[in-house]
Amino acid sequence: MKKLLLLSLAFIIGLAVVAQRPQIKNGVFVRNYKKDQKVTIEPVEKISPSAFTAKHSGLKNGNNTNIVTVLDLGTSANVLGYSSGSRTMVWADDDLNCIINFHRAGPGATPPSLSGYYATDLGVNMGASQADWTNQILSTSATMVSSPYYYDASRYPCAAIYNPAGNTTLANAYCAFFGPNFANLVVSGFGGYTIGRMNLVNHADTTKRIKWYNPTPYTYIPDGFTIAGNYAYMVDGDNNVESGSVVYQDSVIYGRGVWNTTTKDFDYTYKQIAFHTKDMYNIADNKIAASPDGQTMYMSVLGNDVNGSPLIDSTYYPIVRKSTDGGLTWGEPKAIQLDGPNGIAAIKNCYSDYFLANFFTPPTPSRDEIPYTCAFEHNISVDYMGNPHIAVAVGYAPGGYSISSGVDSLINVFDIYSINGGTTWQGVFLGSLKTFRGTWATYTSDNRVYIARNKVGDKMFVTWNDTHIDGETNNQNPDVWARGFDLKTNKLTTDNGVNGGTNVTFLCDITQEAYWQCTSPIIFTDNNKYTIPICTQWFADAAADSKFKYIPDFSYVDSDFTLLVPNPGVGVDQKQIEIASVNVYPNPVKDIAKVSLSLTQNANVTVEVTNLVGKQMMSLNKGNMSSGSQQFSIDATNLTSGIYFVTVIVNGQKYTQKMIVE
Repeated sequence: MKKLLLLSLAFIIGLAVVAQRPQIKNGVFVRNYKKDQKVTIEPVEKISPSAFTAKHSGLKNGNNTNIVTVLDLGTSANVLGYSSGSRTMVWADDDLNCIINFHRAGPGATPPSLSGYYATDLGVNMGASQADWTNQILSTSATMVSSPYYYDASRYPCAAIYNPAGNTTLANAYCAFFGPNFANLVVSGFGGYTIGRMNLVNHADTTKRIKWYNPTPYTYIPDGFTIAGNYAYMVDGDNNVESGSVVYQDSVIYGRGVWNTTTKDFDYTYKQIAFHTKDMYNIADNKIAASPDGQTMYMSVLGNDVNGSPLIDSTYYPIVRKSTDGGLTWGEPKAIQLDGPNGIAAIKNCYSDYFLANFFTPPTPSRDEIPYTCAFEHNISVDYMGNPHIAVAVGYAPGGYSISSGVDSLINVFDIYSINGGTTWQGVFLGSLKTFRGTWATYTSDNRVYIARNKVGDKMFVTWNDTHIDGETNNQNPDVWARGFDLKTNKLTTDNGVNGGTNVTFLCDITQEAYWQCTSPIIFTDNNKYTIPICTQWFADAAADSKFKYIPDFSYVDSDFTLLVPNPGVGVDQKQIEIASVNVYPNPVKDIAKVSLSLTQNANVTVEVTNLVGKQMMSLNKGNMSSGSQQFSIDATNLTSGIYFVTVIVNGQKYTQKMIVE
C-alpha cells in the first residue's frame, strides 16, 4: 500500500512539473529541430561535369566600396566538402601571413580526384588577391580499391598549420590533417582515421597514415582538432557504428600528437576520456582548444551530463574538462548550467518582457522557469588569461533533445565564458537568429557558429550563418554574420550602434548564398586591424560539385569596439567599467536601512549582509532591475548592534558599503 501511495505521489508531482512547463501560445509558428544524424554511407562517388551557374536572388551591387571581396578557391565533388558540421578546415598563421582551406577534393585537381581525396587551397600574403592563392593541391589520395568505395576513402577532415616556434619561412611549415575513412569496410560506415601532413612549399612532400578502428576504441568522425606549439590534439565521439547506427560509448577518443623532428609529422597516442551522459545519450558535438601559450586547454562536448541539473533532462548544454599541462592530464567534467536559478544571466534575460508576453501562454513564466538548450554545434577558444570561450546558439527547449525555431530571436548566439579558469561562467549576447537549419536536396546545415581569436588572445571574434529575409523560416539563403569582443576593454562591436552582429556578406557576390561558412580559429592582426579569415561554399546543385569562396578583407579596428559588456571583465581594472553606484542610509541605522542604487544599464541584482567575521546574516535576490535610479530596503531590526557590510552584486560585480546598526 505504501509503495502504491509513493507511486501515486510521484505521478502527481510529475503532472505538476509538466503543468508548470511554459507553454507556447496557439498560433505562434514554431518548428522543433532535432540533431541530424551524421552521414555513414554516401552515394557512389562521381565527378560531376556540371558548370557553376549564377543563381543570385537579386540583392547584388558590386560598386559599393564597403562590400567585401570574394575570391575563388578549390572545389569539392559535392556539398559535403565542408561536411554537415563545423570543424577546423580553415587555418590562418599570423607569423607566416598564410592561410589554408583544407577539404575533400573535387574537379580541378591534378590528377582529377574523387571526393575520397583531400586537397589544400593555400593563400600567401593573407590570401589578399586571387593571385595569392594556389588551389586544389592534392594532399592525399585513396589507393585501396574496392567497390563502390575505396577502402581508405577519406572524408570530413580537420586541418591546421604547424609552424615551428620562431619560424618565418613557409618551407619549414606544414599543413597537418586528421580525418575519418571507411575502416577497410570492416564496419558499415566510418571507423578509421587518415592522418598526415603536406609541406607548404614542396607539395609533393606528403605523408599519409591509416589507423583502423579495430581493436576498439571505436572511431567515428572527429569534430575537434587544434595545434599548439609542437603538439596536435583531436577529439572524437567514441561511437560504435558496427550496426550502421551510431551508439555512443559514454566517452570521447582523445588523441595527442607530438611533432617528430625526424619524420616531420605528428606521432599520436590515444585514450578514452569519459563524458558520462544520462542513459548514455549521444553527445551532439565535441571540440578542443588551447591558450596562446599552449599550456591551458579545454575539451568541450554538448551533451546531458549525469551530474547536470537543467530544468528538463532532454537538453544539450556544454560539458568541459580542463588541462593545465598541455593536454597530458585532464580534470573532471563540469556541466555548465544554462537555465534555472543558477543559470547564466545573459541567457535568462535575453528574452524581453514583450517577447515573453507574446510567445508564452499566461501566466507569463519567470525567466528562471524557461528551459534552454544549446543547438547541435559549437566552437571553443581560450584567451590570453587561460579562460575558455564557448560560442554557441541557445534557444527554448521543448524537450526531446530538440530546439525550437521559426520565431525571430527565439534562438540567439552567445559567448559563454569564464573569467576564473572555469570555476564560474557568464555569457554575453552576440546576435539573434531568424532561422536555424537549411536543407538542400538531402543535405542540411545549421548556423555553423565559429569562434576565433587574435594571436595574443585578448580579442574574440564569432561568426555564424543566418538567413534574414522577410517571411523566410528556413536557413536556405544564408549570409555570414560576425561580432567582435575586446576582452581588455570589455567591449563589443555593434552593427551601426545596434547590439548585434555585422552582416559580412551583405550585397557582395555571395549575398544570401554564403553557404556552410568556416572561419579560421586564428585571425590576421596588423597593428589595430583585425582581419577575420572566412571561407564559404557555393553550389548550384548540392549533389554535384561545389566551389569554395574566400573573403579576404572583412576586418574590425579598435575603434569598432564600443558597447560595454555588463559582465565583470577578463583581466580588466573593474573601476574602469563600473556599472553601478551604491549608497546605504541612514547610517547608523536603528531599524530600516535604505539602499540607493544607480545602474547604467539593466542588471541582475542580489544583496548580501555580512558581519565583521564574514558570516552571512541575510541575502536578497532583487532579480533583473532596470537602468536608472532604484531603491529598496533592508530590515535591520533583527540585527544586534555592531558593524556590518552590505554587498550589492550587480551582474556579478560587487559593491560593498559599511553599515552600522545601533
